[in-house]
Amino acid sequence: MNNRQLMGQKIKEIRKRLNATQEYFSEVIDIDTSTLSNIERGLSYPSMNTLLNIIGKFNVKPEEFFDCDYLNKPENLEDEMIDIIKNQPYDRKQILYRIIKQFAI
Repeated sequence: MNNRQLMGQKIKEIRKRLNATQEYFSEVIDIDTSTLSNIERGLSYPSMNTLLNIIGKFNVKPEEFFDCDYLNKPENLEDEMIDIIKNQPYDRKQILYRIIKQFAI
């Protein structure tokens, strides 16, 4: 699933959680129903204005649109970082090492 599809999926989940139809939801956030359908199916990105309308008119937290689980689980952050690094080829590991080393200074 690409980023556009993930964003559409998140918006669809938010809409369904609010028990809103596409017609009602799109009317409140001031876009066409067909535009909302395209966003939810991952065919197009929502505009910044659309995201702001969802946030403002439905009291949605901005982080609900993005995968921010790592912010809520600090104990897993280090493990995830190690897993990412382990799966990189050696040349990328060298680059990551140099970047990380800069923070140790």
